Amino acid sequence: MTSKQSSIYSMLRRVLLFLKKSSDFFKELPVMADLTAEIETNLNEIDSYKEQQATDITGLRKQKESFRKIALQKAVEISHAIQVYARIVGNEVLSTEMYYTESDLNRMSDNELDTTLGVIYKSADTNKDKLTAYGITSAKITDYKAAVDAFKTAIGTPKGGTIGRKQSTDQLAVLFDAEMETIAKVDLMMDTFKFSNPALYNEYQNNRKVILFSGSLMVNASITDAETGAGLPGVKMEFMLDQTLVLEKTTGEAGGMNVKSLDPGIYTVKLSKIGYLTQQVPLNVPGDNLVTLNVSMAKDVPVVPAAQS
Repeated sequence: MTSKQSSIYSMLRRVLLFLKKSSDFFKELPVMADLTAEIETNLNEIDSYKEQQATDITGLRKQKESFRKIALQKAVEISHAIQVYARIVGNEVLSTEMYYTESDLNRMSDNELDTTLGVIYKSADTNKDKLTAYGITSAKITDYKAAVDAFKTAIGTPKGGTIGRKQSTDQLAVLFDAEMETIAKVDLMMDTFKFSNPALYNEYQNNRKVILFSGSLMVNASITDAETGAGLPGVKMEFMLDQTLVLEKTTGEAGGMNVKSLDPGIYTVKLSKIGYLTQQVPLNVPGDNLVTLNVSMAKDVPVVPAAQS
């Protein structure tokens, strides 16, 4: 939901509670019971689409990240074995091509990683007869290829989730329009109580107010050094929604960062700073209250392969 829809949703929940609580005052007005039922029915549908909107992409993204992690770990093992083999036989070109640290691979985008995983597989397949002596069997190479294929398939999967999310977004817009039409009818009915029951009328008006959240603080982040606990300035934070860059911010001198306006959704936040391991963390922004994000970043220490005697 958008920030505006979140604000309207809160209003609708308050009005529904008010109408149910005050039902005794509307006994002579059966149309109020019908309007109350309409509001509740649409709110239940809105809740369903809210959940769908949040989960369509989340489950798929988690699956993709799991496949990415598995393929990456296998790639590190195989590329290091190829590098050792290349150094021993004096193939400097192959040794250089296969020099990937885990940090190098983690920094890559999905498409970049997919290409690199393919390069590593091609090299492993070409040299498979020679790699057995270095702990890389044909079975391991086959297993690695299966992991690469699973990740490749998962890369495109969230697009389906994006389509589902768009459909949910469109339907939510229709439901909110319908709710506001119903509220307009309730407004007319409540006007009849303006003079006969001003207390009831005023209570309705107070609940009917839409309090927009867009101007309030949405996210408060604190990024620290994992070793010292000190705040980290200059950390680039990229907020991704459905694989689309929505917002880019940089932490201040004390490692803090605030976002005042951000549409509700489940984001992936990528944190990067020279000398530190890049991280990606999930962030659920509901849109109606402040979210705190605290992340500790570890320094990037390159792994230097041991010299062979």
